[in-house]
Amino acid sequence: MIERPKGTRDFGPEEMARRQYLKAAFSSVAGRFGYREVATPTFEHAELFIAKSGPSVVEEMYVFEDKAGRRLALRPELTAPVMRFYIRELRSMPKPLKLYYMGRCYRYDEPQFGRYREFYQFGVEILGGDPLASDAEVIATAVEAVKEAGLKGFQLRVGHIGLIREILPVDPSRKAEIITRLDKKDTDGLRRELRAAGIVEMEETLLELVGLKGGLEVLDRASEILEEGSVRREAAEGRREVEVGGLDYLRKLAERLKVYGLMDIVYDLGVVRGLDYYTGMVFELHYDPLGTASQICGGGSYSLTEILGGEPLPTTGFGMGFDRVLLALERAEVRLPAAGLDAFVIPIGDHMTVAGYEVLRVIREAGSSADVDLIGRGPSKNLEFAHAVRARFAILVGEKEWKEGKVAVKDMESGEQRDVELDRLPSVFEGT
Repeated sequence: MIERPKGTRDFGPEEMARRQYLKAAFSSVAGRFGYREVATPTFEHAELFIAKSGPSVVEEMYVFEDKAGRRLALRPELTAPVMRFYIRELRSMPKPLKLYYMGRCYRYDEPQFGRYREFYQFGVEILGGDPLASDAEVIATAVEAVKEAGLKGFQLRVGHIGLIREILPVDPSRKAEIITRLDKKDTDGLRRELRAAGIVEMEETLLELVGLKGGLEVLDRASEILEEGSVRREAAEGRREVEVGGLDYLRKLAERLKVYGLMDIVYDLGVVRGLDYYTGMVFELHYDPLGTASQICGGGSYSLTEILGGEPLPTTGFGMGFDRVLLALERAEVRLPAAGLDAFVIPIGDHMTVAGYEVLRVIREAGSSADVDLIGRGPSKNLEFAHAVRARFAILVGEKEWKEGKVAVKDMESGEQRDVELDRLPSVFEGT
C-alpha cells in the first residue's frame, strides 16, 4: 500500500464541509471589508523566497529543478508571491489596493500538533494606504474573520518592531540577528549577539521591554524603561523622538481601534517578528488552549516591494493559519456544519423508480441538494442510509401519495412525517 507523504493529510466529506464553511466565513469578511481576491502559482522561483527571508529559508522549503534547470520552490507562504504579482502586473491599479487570498503552502518542517508540511493560509494586504488607517483596518479584518468563524476567547496582541530597531545603535545586519534572538526568546543567543556588537549593557533594557505585556499602561512603563536604561544615556541625539514616537503611534492606534469596537487589546512588546522587512506595528492573534500552537494569525506593517525589485510602498497585511483556526474551533467545541443532503429520495417499490427521479429533478432544479437510491434497497434500509449520509429529509415516493400529486416528507431529526404536494416541495427546504 502506498502511504500519503509525511506531514500531509486526506480530508473526507465531513472535514471538507468544515473547511468549506471556514473558507466561506473568511471570504465573506474580506468581501465586506472591501478586499478583492487574487491567486498565485503553487510554485515560484526559489529566489523569490530567498530574497524575502534570506538563504537559510531554503532548508525549510521544497526546492527542485525543472527540466530546463530552473530552481523552483513550492511556496512556503503567500505574501511574497502576492508582492511579486503586484510589482509585475498590479502596480497601475488605484491605491490603496486591498487584496485577499487563500491557498495551500508547503514547508519542509518536522510535523507536530498544528504544524504540517502542507497547510493552508488565508491573508490580506493593503498596499499604498496611510499606515495608521491601514494598520487598524487590517487588525479589524483579522479579528472579524475569526469571530465570523465562531471562535471566542482569543487574544489580540499588538507591538511595534520599529521601537526595538531604533534603539539598537548597530548596523542593520546586527539588528537582524539581535531581533531574531528576541523573537525566538533565546536569551543566551541574545547575550552573545550583544557582546559581539559591543552593547552588552543593553541586555537588561531589551529584556525588560520585550517582557512588557498588558493594557495601555504598558506603553507608559516602556517610556520609563527607556529613560532608565543605559541605552537612553548613550543614544545619539534625536533618537528619543523616534523611540517615543513608536509608543505614541501605538496610543494613536488604540484610539483608532476603538472606532472598530476593539478595546480588549494586549500590548505586547515581545511581539517582535524577526523578519527584516517588518517596519512598524506588528500583531498576533492567539488562542491559548492550543498551547505551543496558540498563534493563529500574525501580521503587521512592512516594506517588501523594494526588496523584490519594485518601488517602496507601505503595506500592511496578515497571514492566518487556516488549519490552526480549525483546531481552535474544535478545541472550543464550536459546532460547525456537517456534510449532508437536503433530501434523500426513496421510491417505494421498483414501479415507483421513474417517479422518484422526477421528484429528484424537482428538488435539484429548485437549488437544493438531493440524492436517490441507486442500488434498489428496501424502504427501511434506505431510511438507514438517509440517516447515515445526514439527509435533512427523506422523501418517500409511494403509489397512493403519487396519484394524489403528493409525496411523504420525513424529518430525519424529529421523525415527523407529513404529505406535501409536489409543487410545494421546494418550500420544504427553504432555510435548510
